[in-house]
Amino acid sequence: MERFYLWHNLNHHPDYGTFETLSICYNKCLLDVDNVYHDIEKALKSRAQLPDCVYIIGNSSQYAIYKEAWESDGTGKNSMLMRGGKHGIDFVKQYVFLEWKEINFIKHSLNSHADVFECSYKSLLSNGIYSLLEKNNAIHQAPSGHNFRHSSGTINNLFIQARDIACDEAQLFVVGYALASRFGVKLREAKKMFIDTMGIYAYVKNALDICGGQAEILSFHSYDQLKTLMPPSVPYLCVVSASTSGGMARTMVERQFAADQITTIIDITSTDRCGDVVVPLDSMNLHFLDLTVSDGTLIEIIGENFTSKAKPPRPVVIGLPHVPDALKHMHENFEFWNKEFNSVVEGRSKLLQMDVKPILKDKGFLEWLEAEINWSFPLTLSHVIYANDETSKLLAESILDRLKIKLSSGNQIKLIPYQDIEQSDCKNATGVVVVSAVSRDGGVLREISRDLRSFIKAEIPRHFITPVGLPKNSTSWTQLEIFLIKNPTLRNYGFSNWIKMPIGDEARKNFWKNLAELGNAAQSLNADEFQLDNNLCSEIVIQSLELAAKEIDQAYHSFLNSPRGNPLTLSEGFLFFAKDSEIGKRYSEVNQCVIFLTMSAVLQCAREHKDQTKRLSPTGYESVVLGPECFLRFNDAVLQACILRASLPSELDYSASPELSKLMKEFLSKVFSRCDKNFGDAALEFAASIAVGSLRLTRSDFVELFDEFFKNATESSALLGLLLLAKRKCT
Repeated sequence: MERFYLWHNLNHHPDYGTFETLSICYNKCLLDVDNVYHDIEKALKSRAQLPDCVYIIGNSSQYAIYKEAWESDGTGKNSMLMRGGKHGIDFVKQYVFLEWKEINFIKHSLNSHADVFECSYKSLLSNGIYSLLEKNNAIHQAPSGHNFRHSSGTINNLFIQARDIACDEAQLFVVGYALASRFGVKLREAKKMFIDTMGIYAYVKNALDICGGQAEILSFHSYDQLKTLMPPSVPYLCVVSASTSGGMARTMVERQFAADQITTIIDITSTDRCGDVVVPLDSMNLHFLDLTVSDGTLIEIIGENFTSKAKPPRPVVIGLPHVPDALKHMHENFEFWNKEFNSVVEGRSKLLQMDVKPILKDKGFLEWLEAEINWSFPLTLSHVIYANDETSKLLAESILDRLKIKLSSGNQIKLIPYQDIEQSDCKNATGVVVVSAVSRDGGVLREISRDLRSFIKAEIPRHFITPVGLPKNSTSWTQLEIFLIKNPTLRNYGFSNWIKMPIGDEARKNFWKNLAELGNAAQSLNADEFQLDNNLCSEIVIQSLELAAKEIDQAYHSFLNSPRGNPLTLSEGFLFFAKDSEIGKRYSEVNQCVIFLTMSAVLQCAREHKDQTKRLSPTGYESVVLGPECFLRFNDAVLQACILRASLPSELDYSASPELSKLMKEFLSKVFSRCDKNFGDAALEFAASIAVGSLRLTRSDFVELFDEFFKNATESSALLGLLLLAKRKCT
């Protein structure tokens, strides 16, 4: 978690024209002098163009550290100041610290220069909130042909989702300081705080804490509840989350609430509004503030929510923009991936198993490991604890061998497997290293961390090292790191990771499980349960179901074979295998697990893509699916199988879009009719996806697809059996 949030904005002054400010807002973290130098340098490097001035926003203890840092004459300060200049010219003219003290900011000039630029802290914080609105996509414009119907009854094409303004503690303080700086005295004196939604509870509570307020926070949720409220006899303050018409604040005034006790965090304007507006969007020169209402579908807003089925799903086509940064690094070590699906290693069955022992001899990894030991491990190290698997043990032994050479006390370091750890083993611990060779979302590391918190004192340093990370998403990995490094002391514990690549949710294993259950069910069905209009006899139906069950049973550790009985393999020229890499040269040797992992990582990268138009992730009013074009672009059967099994069911649900459903139906029709050719090698996989409910079309398209296939079916086959099961489920 970042300890500060930064933003840039341009300011216009009649005396000295336009100038750029860089603002840094801290959460309530404790700082040391080195943090100051690091944070300023990091902030200045965040943009190629240097700002004219830097404003730092924080509390009194943070200001004291900044003051100490600026009074120093050390190399750290000199290096930091050099970062603000080029070719001997100081581009950053001033550094200002805005110290929050009780109910207001106190301005401190850190450098010796006289103030060159003047900025209002209210304006700085308003711009900070606006940058958060952009960063966290909290302003929604209705898609073409749609309008939002707000809880007030207002209809327009803009919706502001205030609960999404801040996503971490540092961002929370931007909103908190903005409210506190406007209402410091009122927040301290208030006994009751009225808010229109629990989505802004954290903002208001943070502002109260900043001012030392103790008010009770009451959420009335809706216009109906507001009609039952009257102003209390004790001091109060009302905070409206967001508005496009000013309706909520106006209704409050009609209910006898004082206008000077009402504020709206976000509104499109501050003109002709009841009460104060913290961030009026019209002052930000926005391009989308035209609220013209046109005829179209209404998206109903209930509280801060609206339906994602308000418009047809948006198709996303996978391509090079979705390549994970770590993918090439993984492919360079693809020899790790020599297991089958659902294989059992050390008594545990997992969809994907990885043997990472080869990295213990990899030159790049060993150089990284050596650097981590030299730079990150505690000098007081007394214990090395490793996860309960063979590779973690070998890695821990390798680390211990290096420590024995580097530390004079190396021979006294204890090597302990986690399964054998007891409190007595850690009684005299002075420093701990925890080793897990591979981590998904770090369940084992979390367990060890929890035990160590019980066994040894918090001030005993510890370091967690997990070279290979395969989390389900980036957020879960960040949460793991925070869980491991945060502690009651002023310092963080250490955390080291060599390579990390999110690969999606382990729940994908359910596809194999559901398919196995479908195969078992197929063996107990009889021909009378299938209503067919053609001349398929009962014998063909039963034989086809048996063949389907047999194919499923044989494919628990792989994909389903082609209808011609061949395993699904990769042809030359896969988009995500670099041609000049070892894996690109040896594509024919790559097993299905490597290909599946690659497509899983690509799909997960698409779900987390920064560009909303390329992101395979729904918004509040718009669902998202994989474009049917993906199956044409990736036309190897094994790639199509990977996409079908690595996708979430919602990403293959075309039932809400007649147009996309029709395109997918036409593609499936060709796949099934050409099942005796290369084009139809993934026919069993497509049929299985329909049968288990992962791939969905409109009902009419399903009926047309099945009728077309069964009309020409004259012989028993596994494909016929799977499509019989699919028809039974879908129609």
